[in-house]
Amino acid sequence: MPPHLKPQRNRAVLGVSLGMALGLSLLLPAVPAQQAPGADPGYKTIARPFLDKYCAPCHTGEKAKGNFRTEVLTADSFKDRAMKAKWAEAVNQLNSQLMPPREAAQPSSVEVANFVDWVSAETKKAEDALKDKAPVIRRLTRDEYKNSIKDLTGVEFDTSGFPADPSGGGFDNNARNLTVSPLHVELYAAAAKQILDQALVDDSQPRPAKILWRFDPKTTAMDSRRVKLDEKNNSVIVNGGKNTEEGDWIVVHHESWDKGVDARNFAVPVEGKYTVRLRAAGRIQSREQVTAAAEKILAFRRDQQMKENPNGAKYHQEAYQRDLKHFAADPIYGYGPARVKLVQHLGSQPRTVAEVDITEGPKTYEFPTRFTPLSAGINFHYAYDIPKVLENFWCQGNDAFARPELLIDWFELEGPIYDAWPPTSHTRILFPSPLRQSNERAYAKEVLAKFMRRVYRRPVAEAELTGKLTLFDQARQEKASFVDAIKAPLTAVLASPNFLFLMETPGKLTDHALAARLSYFLWAAPPDETLTQLADSGKLRNPATLKQQTNRLLADPRSSELVRRFAGQWLGLNQVGANPPAADLFPGYDRHFELSIVGESEAFFAEILKNDLDALSLVKSDFVVVNERLARAYGIADVKGDAFRRVPVPPSVHRGGVPTQASILTITSNGTRTSPVKRGTWIMKTLLGADPGLPVANAGEIAARVPGIEKATVRKRLEIHRTRPQCARCHSRIDPLGFSLENFDASGAWREREGFGYKGRVEQNDPLIDASSQLPDGTKITGVDGLQDALLARSDDFLTCLATKLITFALGRELSLADRPLVQSAVKSMKAHKNTLRSLIEFTVTSEAFRTK
Repeated sequence: MPPHLKPQRNRAVLGVSLGMALGLSLLLPAVPAQQAPGADPGYKTIARPFLDKYCAPCHTGEKAKGNFRTEVLTADSFKDRAMKAKWAEAVNQLNSQLMPPREAAQPSSVEVANFVDWVSAETKKAEDALKDKAPVIRRLTRDEYKNSIKDLTGVEFDTSGFPADPSGGGFDNNARNLTVSPLHVELYAAAAKQILDQALVDDSQPRPAKILWRFDPKTTAMDSRRVKLDEKNNSVIVNGGKNTEEGDWIVVHHESWDKGVDARNFAVPVEGKYTVRLRAAGRIQSREQVTAAAEKILAFRRDQQMKENPNGAKYHQEAYQRDLKHFAADPIYGYGPARVKLVQHLGSQPRTVAEVDITEGPKTYEFPTRFTPLSAGINFHYAYDIPKVLENFWCQGNDAFARPELLIDWFELEGPIYDAWPPTSHTRILFPSPLRQSNERAYAKEVLAKFMRRVYRRPVAEAELTGKLTLFDQARQEKASFVDAIKAPLTAVLASPNFLFLMETPGKLTDHALAARLSYFLWAAPPDETLTQLADSGKLRNPATLKQQTNRLLADPRSSELVRRFAGQWLGLNQVGANPPAADLFPGYDRHFELSIVGESEAFFAEILKNDLDALSLVKSDFVVVNERLARAYGIADVKGDAFRRVPVPPSVHRGGVPTQASILTITSNGTRTSPVKRGTWIMKTLLGADPGLPVANAGEIAARVPGIEKATVRKRLEIHRTRPQCARCHSRIDPLGFSLENFDASGAWREREGFGYKGRVEQNDPLIDASSQLPDGTKITGVDGLQDALLARSDDFLTCLATKLITFALGRELSLADRPLVQSAVKSMKAHKNTLRSLIEFTVTSEAFRTK
C-alpha cells in the first residue's frame, strides 16, 4: 500500500501508535521502527533535541498552539499521569501525520523511531512503577451477568433494565469504565430476588397442572369471536383478521393492521416457561404469477385513467408498459419464503419473541417464552417486506397482487414447561440430600457452600460461609418454609461484590482468577467444572494446559459470545439500525435485511475463527457467509433458507471481506447518502488502528447542493468542502479510502451511477460513480478491489490493529505505549501460524499480561 505523504517530504515512519493507534496506518510509509546504530536512548540526546527541533517552534510558551507546551515534558514527567498522557499525545500526533505541519521541517524516519522507542520505554517504566495498567477489580457487564445467571441457576434473566455499559477503548468490558452507582446496587438486589423466585419452587407441592390451549382462528369480524378455554379464561378473543380462508387455513396475504392473527385477553394460571406452537405453511408466487397479477391491476388503472382523460391515452399506455416491465424485471419480485413475526403481549408490554421464515410444506413451529398470570395475548404478523416503490404503489395494498403467502392452520399455548419436578433450576441449588430431613441447618450450610463456591468462582472461607448461614438462621425464624428462608442468604450471595466483580489481586493471578478471566474472555460466562477442577489442582497456569483449555472453550457453542461481543464491538455492529437508511430512498432495507447483515458479519468472523483461516480473509476473501435474504440482495443465486452458510463469490458480485459487507457500509453512511469521510475514518480506526483525529472546529457538513452544478455528486461536494484549509489536512488522508467504496450506496447495495431522480432513483444521464482515488504520495487505487489490495499490501498494519483490539478486549483495559512489545510479539506469533485468529487467542491467554493483574 502506498504511503500517505510524498516521498520527497521524507516524513517519519512510526512502528507503533498505542493508545490512539497501535498499528501502523495505511497512510504511513513502510519503514521499520528501529534506532540508528549507536543511538543514545536518553532524554538529552533523543527526546529533548527532537522536541526542540520539530515541536517547540509552535508549542512553547503561553501562546502555544493547541495548548500543548513541550517545555513541560521533562525526563521525570512520566511519573505524573497527566504528563504521561502528553507524551502519548505527541506520539499520536506524529503517527497520525498531523505534526509537524507540512510547511515545517520534517524529521527522518530514524529520528521518529528513536523518539517513539524512548517514549515507549519510559512509559513502561512509569506504568510498572505506578502499577497503572489496570484497576484491581472489574464489574461484570450486562452480557456477562446474564450469562452467569443462566449458568448458575438456569434462569434467562433480562438485563435490558440495567444501565448500559459504557465503552472504553472500543469495548464495554473496560474495567475503568465499569463503575457502580447506587442505582446498580438497587437493581442487583432486586434482580437477585427475581432470579431466585424463578429458579426455586415450592417443592412440597405437586407439579402444577399443565394447560394446552389450542386456538383455531376464523376470519370473522374483529373481536367478535370468543372462545372458552376454562372456567377462569372464558372470554378469550381469537381473531383470524380480515384474511381469506382455504379450508382449515387462514391465508395472510400482506401486512396490515387488520390482517394479524391473534388470541387475546387470556391469563395463564401459573407463571413459568410456556411453548407457543404454530401450524403453518407458505406459498411463494413465481415471477409469472407476479407479472400476471400486476398486469390486471395496471390494466384496470390504465382503463380508468383513459376513461377519465381520453386525451392522455398515449401517456397512460406508456405508463402501463413501463410499470409492467418493472414487475417483469426487478429483482425484488424474486420472492423468498413467507415470514412471520410472533409478538407476545403481557400486561401492557408487547415483545417480539421471534421472526422466522415459513417453508412451503405444512410444519409445526415452536417458540419458547415466559408468561405470568397477567392479561396476555399472542399475535402473528405477516413479516415479508416488499419494497414500496413508485411502480408498485397501485399494487401494494391490493389483495389481488401476488406475494409470498402465510398460511396458518392453528396455534396453541402449552405450559408451564418443566424439565423435571422439581425443575433443574431448583435442584442445581437445592440438591437432594438426606440432611434435608435429618438436619435442616446442616443442609442449608451444604447448599450455601456449594452455591457460593460456584458464584464466587473460588474456594469460600469459613467466615464467609458462617455469615451467610446466620442470614438463614434469622430468616428461618420468620419464614414458614425452608425454601423461603434459604432465599435470604442466596439473594445476598447473588448481590455480593464477590459475584458482581472479577476479584483479582495485583500480581500473578491465582488459578481460580485465571480460570474466570479465561472463561469470561471466550464465553462471557463463569468457569465450568473442568476449568474449576484444573484451578483447584493448580494446573491451569501451565501454558500447555491453558492452550488445551482455550481450544476446548473455543470448540464449545458458548464461544459464540466471543464472536458476538468482540467482533460486534470491534466492527461496530452494535451501531446497525441506529441511523438506518431512509425508507423512501432505500426501500430495500427492511427488518429482515437488517437482522441478516449483522448475522453475516458475525458468521463471517466465526467462519474464519472456527476453520483456522488466514485472518487477512477479513480484509478480502473469495467467499461470503450469507443466508437467502442477503443472497437475494447481493445477487447470489441458489441460496435457500435463513441459515448462514459459506458460498463462493460469483465473478460479477462485488463482495468478499468485511469492507464489502452491508453492515459496515450502512453504519458508515448518513441515512440519506454515503459518507466517504465516515467510511475512510472507519477503515483507518477499525482496520488500521490509526486515529485520524477529531474534526476541526466549525468544519461543518458538506453542502447539500452546489450552485451551478445540477448533479453534484457526494464526491464533488466533498472535494469542494476540503478546499477549506482547516479541512484539507485531515480529508487528504481520509477521503481517498472512503471514495474507494462509493460504488456501494447507503444501504450497502452496489451501484454504477449516483441517482438524482425521484427519491434518489438512477436516471439515464446521472453521473457514473468515480471510485478512484489518489493517495497523497501519488499512488492510485480504484474501487473496493483497489482498497482491499492496498490493505493487503500493508498486512502488518492490519494484523497489528487486530492484535491490539483483541488483547484490549481480553485484558479489559486500554493498551498503552508500554504494551508495544506485547502486540509486536502477538503479530509475530500470528505470522508463524498462518495468521490464524486461534494463534492470536492462544498467544494472548498464555502471555504474561493475561496471567498477571
